[in-house]
Amino acid sequence: MLIKIIMRLLLLLSVFVYCDVSYARQAAVMEKTFIFSAEAEDEVPKDFLKTISWMEDKKELNRVSLSGGNYWMVSAVQVNNYNKHWTVNVKNSIIESVDYWLIGEDGSTQYFHSGYYAPYEFLFDYARSVEMSIGVNYWFITRVNSRYFSSQPKLQVEEYKEHKRQSDIYALFIILCIGGLIFITLYNGIIYVSIRDKAFLYYACYVLCYLTGWALTFHLPAHLFDFHNLELHHLFFIGLPIFNILFYIHFLQLPELSPKLYRLSLGLLWLCIIALPTSMYLVSYTAIIASVLIMLWIGLAMFCGNVCLLKGFHPARYFLLAFTCLLLPAVLILPGNMGLTPDFFDNAELATLIGGAADALLLSFALAYKIRLLSEEKERHIEILEVARKNARTDKLTGLPNRFAFDESMLKGLPFGAQASRQLCLTLVSLEGLPLLTRKLGHNEVDKVICSVAESLRQVYEYVDTSSDTHSNSMSELTNTYRIADNSFVVVCEADISHKIQQQVSRLQSGYLIDHYSDVSIHFGASFNRDVNDSGQWLRQSEHDLYKNQSVKRRERYVQSLSHI
Repeated sequence: MLIKIIMRLLLLLSVFVYCDVSYARQAAVMEKTFIFSAEAEDEVPKDFLKTISWMEDKKELNRVSLSGGNYWMVSAVQVNNYNKHWTVNVKNSIIESVDYWLIGEDGSTQYFHSGYYAPYEFLFDYARSVEMSIGVNYWFITRVNSRYFSSQPKLQVEEYKEHKRQSDIYALFIILCIGGLIFITLYNGIIYVSIRDKAFLYYACYVLCYLTGWALTFHLPAHLFDFHNLELHHLFFIGLPIFNILFYIHFLQLPELSPKLYRLSLGLLWLCIIALPTSMYLVSYTAIIASVLIMLWIGLAMFCGNVCLLKGFHPARYFLLAFTCLLLPAVLILPGNMGLTPDFFDNAELATLIGGAADALLLSFALAYKIRLLSEEKERHIEILEVARKNARTDKLTGLPNRFAFDESMLKGLPFGAQASRQLCLTLVSLEGLPLLTRKLGHNEVDKVICSVAESLRQVYEYVDTSSDTHSNSMSELTNTYRIADNSFVVVCEADISHKIQQQVSRLQSGYLIDHYSDVSIHFGASFNRDVNDSGQWLRQSEHDLYKNQSVKRRERYVQSLSHI
């Protein structure tokens, strides 16, 4: 949906530009523009009639060289409107010096100076206001001088009000895009400070380079701060691929998904780093160098995005949409910037800026989508770990907490000795005779005995636990029934209800085990946390009590066996 809105906006902008140009051509008729090389000693014609002979003495050129130079651009103009207020302009390129002469058939001559270093009469262009009368033929002579041209310059004559309205609308688009890019830069910079994800840092630097480069292109520093430095313009455009490659290497997880594309991207990154000094020392060729590098970068980024999407990395969808917004104007503009094709439409810089703003916005969506996926993946891992932790703490046969859960509970800082505010009882229950039962009846019967004892202990514990609300939450986490060995159980409960556990053990021995499994006996031992100093001593004391009870029962059985003899 968003990509459709952005594409419609670009289409409306191009239609708007076309309509403005068509209207201007109807209001002011301009003949073919003649281009000549200008020399330092050249002088402008003195009157209207001498202009033709002046032009005949010069060699006509097909176009200006994008690597810079000094040129004359001449066109015959006639206005078809009684309005006398008009504007003359050279558009479509950054130009350091522009001189306008408007020589009329009526003997009038008007001269104006403009250019990158001159004060601006209109926002973001080199236009100057002039006076022209209907029915009078004019020679519109322009001298342009610059160390490079970003594209083929074009002469333009428009009504003053129409040009003012059009330049204001373009200024609105430019300010909106620059403002949006500033917001995106700050937003992602703040996110990086918060979560320290380098993808956000590289993305913020990429958008910062983008907005700085376009701010210089549209002369915002010159308008606001009288700052002029032509060498810096393409430094930031050459820096675009550097930070964006660093960004998509991390964002697309390129080293894992495609090591070959990762190495190729690093090669292009180093090529851009090597090309950075050309912005300072090869000003005449830096626009062409930047255009070549940007074309390579966009093509490689699109290819990497498609490869990662085919390999199942779904956030690459937004990445591809973002670069589509950047690719469409770039395909139409960059070949013209390199002199390979004519310019397909005017105000190409504005269309590229809008496409770049849409690219930055969609890449923000891609980062947000990736964060959402990472959050969902984190939640899934937490759930999996919680299930794994629960399984690791649970005995598979009885469903009771196991020895690991018991040891974990013992390490929670339970107070012992005189420091214990409440008295707890640890009852150790042990089954004797299970190996003999295994040999007689098999493992299934032994498992049945273990499960029956575990269920009986659990039922008693759950009953006393729900009927008593005297213990705190920290105590309730500890009090439970555990299976700590093949034939051993532990019940931790309040001291005043420990006798119920011991009564249940006695019933198991005298009832269930005597009736069904006479070879198996059950024993218990108990100790209290106020009588010990630590958890290890607590368990050992219960073991000593169990062995003591077990010895007593064995002596009783021995005495009974002697009495039957």
